[in-house]
Amino acid sequence: MGTNLNKEMSYSFRRINKTKAAQSVLQTGELLHLIFSEFDHQDDLFSCLLINSLWAMTIVRVLWKDPVWKFYESYKKWFRTLKSSNTMFDYAKMVQRLKFCPHPRCGKDKYNVIELKYIANHCTNVKHIEFYCLHGTFEPVHVAMFLKILPGLISFKTEATWQRALDSTLMPIAEGYCPKLTSLEIPGNGDTDKCAWIIQRIGENCPRINRLKTRWEIKGLKMAQIIVKSFPNVEELTCRSVNYDGLRILLSGCRKLKYFDFTFAMELNDEMAVSIAHIFPQLETFNLRIFGKNNFPQFMSSWSQNQTKLRELHLSFGEGLSDESFIPITQNCTSLETITLWWCSGFTDAAFEALARNRNVGLKKLQFYHVKDLKDAGLIAIADNCPWLQELHLVHCESLTQNSLVKIARDCKNLVTVKAEFCSRRYNWQMTAAFLFTLANRNRGTLEVLKFHDRNTCIADTESYDKYRFDSYLFERLAKRCPKLKILELHTYHQETNPTVSYLIIHNGMIQYYLLLTFFLLYFYIIKLLFRALLKFKNLESLTIYPGEDARRQHLEKLQTHRRLKDVVFYFGNIEDMKIYYQEFSRKNRGCIAAQFWPGNFITMGSHQVQSM
Repeated sequence: MGTNLNKEMSYSFRRINKTKAAQSVLQTGELLHLIFSEFDHQDDLFSCLLINSLWAMTIVRVLWKDPVWKFYESYKKWFRTLKSSNTMFDYAKMVQRLKFCPHPRCGKDKYNVIELKYIANHCTNVKHIEFYCLHGTFEPVHVAMFLKILPGLISFKTEATWQRALDSTLMPIAEGYCPKLTSLEIPGNGDTDKCAWIIQRIGENCPRINRLKTRWEIKGLKMAQIIVKSFPNVEELTCRSVNYDGLRILLSGCRKLKYFDFTFAMELNDEMAVSIAHIFPQLETFNLRIFGKNNFPQFMSSWSQNQTKLRELHLSFGEGLSDESFIPITQNCTSLETITLWWCSGFTDAAFEALARNRNVGLKKLQFYHVKDLKDAGLIAIADNCPWLQELHLVHCESLTQNSLVKIARDCKNLVTVKAEFCSRRYNWQMTAAFLFTLANRNRGTLEVLKFHDRNTCIADTESYDKYRFDSYLFERLAKRCPKLKILELHTYHQETNPTVSYLIIHNGMIQYYLLLTFFLLYFYIIKLLFRALLKFKNLESLTIYPGEDARRQHLEKLQTHRRLKDVVFYFGNIEDMKIYYQEFSRKNRGCIAAQFWPGNFITMGSHQVQSM
């Protein structure tokens, strides 16, 4: 009996200690680091911390490499752990990126000088640092304090609106404290000539810089020559505006340029621009702003012939641009994947049809902002010819109708991001429902971001629109069809099927609702259906929605159980009860869902009024 027991124990011991090849792979630190770095959610990493010591050590390094502070309490906990002397790991050495920025849940002026000094003196392995909340929080001396003790710094970034004492802030970089710097994003200080000398010093001491983003106005030869001489390896260059002389110097000297973002100076016309079109290097991204009514058909035609590697094109404020400027781009830029048009109102359907026909399956991302002449014919052509479109933004393109929107949802089945916003009263919740209904039936499960804003109009007589009712059933279909959805933002009217209430007419002429209690129970159940449907979006992280007139605190309490959901915005409707509950709950429970409440009302009108607009 004892012999058999020993044999069984020996066999079990061998089974426990026998490691398969797949299990051995998951015990390799380098591979685990690559795997865990691909996780989108920190919550998933936390659930793996207690597997074994190797997993814990690897995950801790991933989490501390790029700390995220979504609310003030999170930052304070991070700082207490950093400062603690009784820890298993040297957390300060793990931090490689610091991002100081205001957050809806993090006050702007919460960082005190003592804490900043401690972080600067201990987190010496930081390679990337960003400052966004500078006003009243970070003085130039505080920023310089970080720069002086980070010899391995690779990228430095400040917000574009901060211009005070920029030269004193950048002095440590100019003095050679950050020799490995490759990316520099800074605002202009308003005086280009004054900052020229410090930029020259930075170029001398940081020869590796290949990304330079500023808000300078290059008005002449001096600044352009300094950039060419000081940053010979620059591949990405952003500046506010460049005149003709500056362009000639920059384009001739910066031959490694792949990304160029600037504004045509007002003095430039088509004849001047075409004379320098041939010296443009082959770009991958071109962001051009044109103020005024000038058209550039000759420049665009000549310039585009050498841009076979161009993948992204952004044209802004080109109100004078016409089809003859745009169509050559669609013909010559054979690698084009992304088009952004902002306030470009001179294009007709022919331009968008040429874009769809010439670039067809290659197009991945389209962003149209205030393009008033984009009509159904152009968008339908895109839907017919661009089946691999992944991202679409339509903001205030008021000539579009429901027909083209439904066509896009039906034929572009691989959409990952959709953002649409309309201000005309022709756009109402029924049109939004038609688009969402089609999306919920045709998308291949790729959708991750959905933002749809209509005019917030509610049509009183809805009989002809019942086919596309915007209700909980539609949400359930969308959740089932698009399980990857992370951001859902719907500024539109939500309507469930109204329960039928019977009544009796009493002999004295008074109307008595004998099912009044039943009516309220049914309506409360309908609101419950909406929130139950929202819980079926398993990966949802951010939600903005109209919750219905009878939403209550128990509905928000239900959302608190969602595993991923972190930020919620409720607007219009009866939100006071939920607001009171949230204020009470957030005082007792730190780190709960961040909720915002926007008051207001819908515009109610008849369908005949909408059709006449």
